[in-house]
Amino acid sequence: MTTIAMIAVIASALFHSGYNMLIKASDEKTLFMWSIFSVAVTAGWVSGGFVVPGFFTFEPTVFLFAALSAAFFTAYHLATARSYSSDEGDLSLSYPMTTLAPLFIPLWAYLYLGDRLTIMVLAGIIISTAGTFCIQLKPSLGRAGFKSVGLGSGAVRFALLASFLYSFGGISDKVGVSYRGFYLFTVYLVTMIFTYFTCLVLYKNDLRTRAFHCYRHYPLRVLLGGMFLFISNMSYRYALQTTDVSYAAGVRQVATFFAVLMGVFLLKEPYGLIRFLASFLIVMGIVLIKIG
Repeated sequence: MTTIAMIAVIASALFHSGYNMLIKASDEKTLFMWSIFSVAVTAGWVSGGFVVPGFFTFEPTVFLFAALSAAFFTAYHLATARSYSSDEGDLSLSYPMTTLAPLFIPLWAYLYLGDRLTIMVLAGIIISTAGTFCIQLKPSLGRAGFKSVGLGSGAVRFALLASFLYSFGGISDKVGVSYRGFYLFTVYLVTMIFTYFTCLVLYKNDLRTRAFHCYRHYPLRVLLGGMFLFISNMSYRYALQTTDVSYAAGVRQVATFFAVLMGVFLLKEPYGLIRFLASFLIVMGIVLIKIG
């Protein structure tokens, strides 16, 4: 992995955790995501004509893989929103658990491609799973020790579902960027995610009647979130074009640290030290997976 690709992935991780922080802080999470995707789509199509020769030539194969990836990523975003909306869904708890897709990728490779799971990979999975459990822990108010938010918590269940769905989109991503370059694929991708979200907003009456709620109440936050989303998607797929998807996905787990720090210091979420150390376990485990 080149230095430029690694910097691009780390930048993507920073902006990814940034717009997730804005989603968590919003009062209408699904509508906020729909709003920021509209900004990202606009930015992509307006700038594409200037930076990509032949940008407006339709590429059906690229579009097909973008639509497939978008289906998984839309489901990922909806599951993430449900996790954040839960009572226990702090950013520093939910976000790291929504970014565990690299845990599933070696399993898909083993089951469907015949790849072997080494001891180091298995160790990484175990360590990351331990970190996932520990990130749920919080001090009990009535006694010393910890109180666990287990799988019965909506925040945990939907966060893990989001991570599971994302792993399939990640595989389709790698195939898609190889056809026509990262920029066109990414614009198709965010456009299709926005299209899927628009169908949801139009289908649900309570969302349809309040579709522009976020634009009316905090337009600058929507604009900022949309640009974070656009930069995050572009920089990650730029790196994905030149490096292995498993390695890129592993490096991107540094977003976990960013999310925990943002949750603790910007959103004033509690139990920062426990979740920070647990996030470190998750990242360390995923690094072992990549080395293995």
